[in-house]
Amino acid sequence: MQAGLMSSRVELLIDGNRHGGWTSVNIRRGLNQVADRFELSLTEKWSQSTEPAPVRSGAECQVFIDDDLVITGYVDEVLPSYDGSQHSLVVSGRSKTADLVDCSSRRKTWSKPRKLEAIARELAEPFGIEVVVEADTGAPIKAPAVEAGQPYYEALEQMGRYRAVIFVCDPEGRLVITKPPRGRIDTALALGENIRKGSGRFSVRDRFSEIIVQGQQPGDDLLSGEQASSPEGTATDPVIRFRTQVIVADTPVDKAGCRQRAENETRRRRGRGRGLTYTVAGWRHDSGLWTPGFEVSVRDRWLGIQDDMIIEGVQLLLDGQGERAEAQVVPPSAWDLTAEPEPDEEESVWG
Repeated sequence: MQAGLMSSRVELLIDGNRHGGWTSVNIRRGLNQVADRFELSLTEKWSQSTEPAPVRSGAECQVFIDDDLVITGYVDEVLPSYDGSQHSLVVSGRSKTADLVDCSSRRKTWSKPRKLEAIARELAEPFGIEVVVEADTGAPIKAPAVEAGQPYYEALEQMGRYRAVIFVCDPEGRLVITKPPRGRIDTALALGENIRKGSGRFSVRDRFSEIIVQGQQPGDDLLSGEQASSPEGTATDPVIRFRTQVIVADTPVDKAGCRQRAENETRRRRGRGRGLTYTVAGWRHDSGLWTPGFEVSVRDRWLGIQDDMIIEGVQLLLDGQGERAEAQVVPPSAWDLTAEPEPDEEESVWG
């Protein structure tokens, strides 16, 4: 590694022992993943060390950048290798919340409505995962349930849509219920100042002039069979040429719920059609590490952006090109969450 390419100290803490000297670092954090992940590697000549690989897979670990805790979780994989002149070690892992993604449940229901955070704590407790609430979760979920074989996180994410919140993790490995933006970073991303490289994605591929959401609602004495079986709602995007898409709701929903879902889809697709990736030197802005979920001002004349954006994902990288951060930013509308209607107890898709 060339001198001066790394100014931060990255250490992997396992069983009280700190492992450093990493020559390659990739730490991924984002709003689209409930478990942050890391990959650390080093390559040494035999003359530098003859000790066997000191890291075991499955170990509980923490990743530090200088004195800042970044990830608390487990080592997923250890990949040692060697040849006649050198040996290498690659260690990868994820936050504790990865267990909620990987593991699935027997069918589970609750006899009474429960607050979302209470459900999350009950599901996360066997894994030793704490739950932190940063956003209002509203009224209790009417008919909470986890389908047999359904990953825990998938069930939570679905219930989170009913309350317009998302689940992420924090550096302590806790499950966080939140709603972007989580705050604001005062340091702007600015062309000619801190931006080393930039790229954009301006796409209409997933946008439609008309999105129609169709749902199904059980019939009753007040609704005819036709009214109950075919509620639908529509939202339009006038910028796009004639293109339609029909979405069948995955839960029972009435006409108002279909319309809300269609509006949500249209707004999010419009926001996600404008994505930008910026590379800056180092891993820190004026107040700390670059972190997803925060609002940031972007000033980029060449890409035509002079606006506030939300950091959707961050990669903290170290390799032969040096230490740098890659930030993926999107318009706030991409994360403008609106609660989707939830099924009543008698309408639950799980019966």
